[in-house]
Amino acid sequence: MRNKIDKIASYLSVMAFAGFFFILIKELLLGGLLLSEIAVTPVVLALILTVDLVISCLIIRQKMNSNIFILVFQCLTIAFCLYLIYYYNSGMPVKVEQVITP
Repeated sequence: MRNKIDKIASYLSVMAFAGFFFILIKELLLGGLLLSEIAVTPVVLALILTVDLVISCLIIRQKMNSNIFILVFQCLTIAFCLYLIYYYNSGMPVKVEQVITP
């Protein structure tokens, strides 16, 4: 059972890596985002996802055994990616309390 959970988390991590970079490249190519506008959070997330991708590929190819720390790291990375996808793609309107006119 534990081996299945490790493989599922590894496959989800690979999909999170691919999804993140697909969305980032799409935004850069279609002009919705400039390279100079990228904040620190996506860069840090890209580094974390790259490390997670390497670990996930090693687990999928069975060259490395997973432990609880790697599983928690993968779950937190997946949760953070899902949060960012929800946050940036949600069409929630911004509520304005008061408009100040000069």
